[in-house]
Amino acid sequence: MRFGMKLGWGRRAAFKVVGIARSADLPPRPGIRSLKLLLVLEMAFAGIYLALTRNLLIIYLTSIGFGVGVISVIMVIATAISSVVSMTLWRFPGFLTRRVKPKLLLFHALERIFWMPMIFVRNMLSIAVFYAVISTSSTFISSFINLLIYSSFDEAGVRDVTAKRTIAGNLMSIIGSAAAIIVLAALPPDLKFTTTFLIGPLIGLLSTLMLVLADMSNLEGVEVPRKIGRPEQMFTISSFLLAMLTSSSLLGIVWTPYLMNVLRAPDYLAAAMNFASTTFGILGSAFWARKSLKSFRLALGSLILVPMAAFLTPVPAAHLGISAFGTFMFTGANFLGNFLFAKYLREFGAVKSSIMLSTLTNLSQLLATPFGMLFGQNYLLLFASVIAVRLLSVALAFLTVPEVAAVPEEAARTYSQLLYTNSLMGYTYILETSKEMIALMLRLLALASVFALLYILYRLVFFLAGL
Repeated sequence: MRFGMKLGWGRRAAFKVVGIARSADLPPRPGIRSLKLLLVLEMAFAGIYLALTRNLLIIYLTSIGFGVGVISVIMVIATAISSVVSMTLWRFPGFLTRRVKPKLLLFHALERIFWMPMIFVRNMLSIAVFYAVISTSSTFISSFINLLIYSSFDEAGVRDVTAKRTIAGNLMSIIGSAAAIIVLAALPPDLKFTTTFLIGPLIGLLSTLMLVLADMSNLEGVEVPRKIGRPEQMFTISSFLLAMLTSSSLLGIVWTPYLMNVLRAPDYLAAAMNFASTTFGILGSAFWARKSLKSFRLALGSLILVPMAAFLTPVPAAHLGISAFGTFMFTGANFLGNFLFAKYLREFGAVKSSIMLSTLTNLSQLLATPFGMLFGQNYLLLFASVIAVRLLSVALAFLTVPEVAAVPEEAARTYSQLLYTNSLMGYTYILETSKEMIALMLRLLALASVFALLYILYRLVFFLAGL
């Protein structure tokens, strides 16, 4: 995730300025400025790396003949493994609080290195394996980086570093996207993606170097609360964010194949969409960073228009504007989720918040991929699914998240509690029912085994008796 912090003379001074007494128990760290700078630089180099690798993945898969269904299978394999890793971290969060720096550097480097061999294989299984390693490493990276930021800055600092890292990443991603467009337009098919997938990771390793210089000693042995405060708030915030991220993941899977296969747009135009998105991501970061939480309603509501316009617009070049608008609004909606976790950091805990954010990202990708496998090349149903899931996310936010609710705050808190309670009851019922079904199946299996054993003994006795 992308985060940032405000300049200040130390943590205690910052706490007094923003008046956040709940953060005063965290010790001041003299290297706070250098940590902020290194985090911003890490994201800056990562911006170029991502523009030359991850942002081109679907374009690459489409160019070698993979349709939405095959792309979805590759994604679901990788995201299923990453989701299991996220849930394992949630169950055993202590992994994130011991030997933090060596683990982060290992996964940070692995994610970049494994892009290189992917370009030399063309079968689905091999690509899926490499991408699974990349996605799993990304899960660990996200959890560690989130933990570093949430454990080092107060709420105002988290908001500020989120914006600064996003701006830095997007600004450098413009350079990467411009390079990608030139490479895709100028080089022959057998060289274009080889060039990007080899140069991109090498630049990405420079961001790993930034983390080598960062002080992470404050993360060793970070306390993990046994119980989460305000669980209903974490549930509703996570639900809205999960639905929003799922719709965006599905749109990302569908949009490029639709543009290239249906509208017959060249691959460099699809890459130009990344360029436009990155540019407006910078503007969005600067615009939304200091807005009040209520103002994020505009970002949430506007997101519904993006998949509608993408499906109904027949002119490929016009999709650049749609993508730019969508990125501007999505930046605000995504910031809202991060800012809410920062606001309730004391109740949720830094470790659990860090894991939850990376878990939501993985689950959103996992939930998006079955749509592609189910509907294949039926773009009408695919875009309709994006719109439906996006409407669900907006409804959840406007009804259950008090900070942006379209209903009175007390009503939103009531709806939040009801949603959490009913979901918990449903989960408990399903869990108990599943346990009973498994127990019943085991009893039936044991009974069948007894009958089978008796039958075998019966036949054996008759055999020995010569009957």
